[in-house]
Amino acid sequence: MKKIFLLLFVLLSTILVACSGNNSESNGESGSESSGEKMQFYVSGDTVEGSALTKMSEKYTEETGIEIEVVDVPYDDMVTKITNMMRAEEPPALARVTGFNPAWNGKLMDLKEIAKKNNVMVDLGITVDDKLVAPPLDLTAVGMFINKSLFEEAGVSYPTSEDEVWTWEEFLSSVSTVVEKTDAKYGMVMDNSEHRLNAFLYQHGSKGFYQDGDKYTTNEETKGALKRFIDMNDNTIMPKSVWTAGEDASAMFKSGRVAAYMSGSWQITDFASNIKDFEWEAVYMPYQDVRATNLGGNYLVGFKGSGQEEQAKKFIDWLYQKENYEQLATYGGYLPVTEDAKVEYELAPEAYKIYQDEIAASDPIASQQRNELVVKQLVSQRSVSSTLADEMINTLNGEQSLDEAIENVKAAMTEAYID
Repeated sequence: MKKIFLLLFVLLSTILVACSGNNSESNGESGSESSGEKMQFYVSGDTVEGSALTKMSEKYTEETGIEIEVVDVPYDDMVTKITNMMRAEEPPALARVTGFNPAWNGKLMDLKEIAKKNNVMVDLGITVDDKLVAPPLDLTAVGMFINKSLFEEAGVSYPTSEDEVWTWEEFLSSVSTVVEKTDAKYGMVMDNSEHRLNAFLYQHGSKGFYQDGDKYTTNEETKGALKRFIDMNDNTIMPKSVWTAGEDASAMFKSGRVAAYMSGSWQITDFASNIKDFEWEAVYMPYQDVRATNLGGNYLVGFKGSGQEEQAKKFIDWLYQKENYEQLATYGGYLPVTEDAKVEYELAPEAYKIYQDEIAASDPIASQQRNELVVKQLVSQRSVSSTLADEMINTLNGEQSLDEAIENVKAAMTEAYID
């Protein structure tokens, strides 16, 4: 009897080992590229943008059987989250990002061939050592919205064509009149964002902060524009609380008590869907010396070391293909980054036309400076992307003079970006 049990035990053990060996062999042959594991796609954005990428990921799964897990990460946590994952050698397969960390340098896939194949505007992407490590996924631009109902109630006109673009003096006079003649609480709000502030500076002839020899500097127009910005934060033209206390500028505009809002194209879908109590409109921005917006948007990156590099490249190639990309841009309300894309916007198409005109009329600095600073986030040891905004907050709070703020920005950028 013991021999029979022993024989059965040996036989069972042999079968189990064989099965185990077959599973291991099968996994080994397929590798991580077809192991059945979901590809993680890290995304931060509102419900519109997140939903657009989720819909396209689901479409890809239907067509290919490859599952993609869209992981929503808060915007402020994205870079830190991915950096920690990379240091643990467990990066996601894909991410949609606006910023970078030096720890990512050398660990992003070169996507140049995919981008060129699909007519992606590679000049809007991030290239390091002739490798396109972050092609653009969507394009945004700074712009102006008005509460049309308040303007009409006050009997104040606004530009309806590029022949009528107002100066900043004309704009400030107009919103002041709207406040005087209606129940508007403020003339305008501007997002607490260096990106928006830079557009304002460019419109006043500023060249931003740039390298000159062995240090960073700026031109004289920068100081004049920042002086105007400080004067505008007087709790009448602009509420000081947006910049100094982080009050939500978008919510303030949507309350119906603000005449104008300097924000950007990413707001269009939300406004068209959710503003019901008043009429709003996208309008041409004011200028002082030059017309300028500030281009932004998100980049698409794939990480080395995810074990799913080839799958990730196949998805990226699929996503940029004309039909798929146009569908993505329609879902998300994006300004397209592929040269042959034709997007038929379902909501507020006239607003997108305004933004396209603004981009076409803009000084080249609108894209040049942003790309230079984003590249430095990747190749430098630290980023100073919010230094100007932080220094202006300190100035608005009366903690320092404008001259001190400007010198602090120049010193911080020199220390961060020049060896």
